[in-house]
Amino acid sequence: MTPLKDKIRAAAIATPALTALLGTNPFRFFDTQLPQGSAFPAVVVQIISGGKSYALNTRLATGFSRVQFTIWSTNTAAGYASQAALEIALANFLDGLNLVGIAGLSQYSNIIVDTRDGFYAQTQPGNPLKQIDAMIFSNDSL
Repeated sequence: MTPLKDKIRAAAIATPALTALLGTNPFRFFDTQLPQGSAFPAVVVQIISGGKSYALNTRLATGFSRVQFTIWSTNTAAGYASQAALEIALANFLDGLNLVGIAGLSQYSNIIVDTRDGFYAQTQPGNPLKQIDAMIFSNDSL
């Protein structure tokens, strides 16, 4: 069984709109935290919680997991533009992310529940970031 974060990353690297913004070598789509010295823009993915669905006394293979995507960029006009482009590309990616094994749907049951702006002031001149919280529906048996 492949972990959810690996399924998300594999689907992301196969998405041309994301590779155009995040590069391919390295693909700046990281797990849990931003590596020191990373180029921007970059995305950090963190699994916040994962739940299973139940029917009567049975646990199902499907369920929603809360996933946080943090988009890092530079404090420049180009940085803010790349952050906005990544937010759109990520929303489109989530619309088509199929981790349930049902083909042919125009949109899948992934839901963006919140977006928040942030700023990391420890560096000079500081780095803006955007956090996108999503609920991703997946099937563990795939």
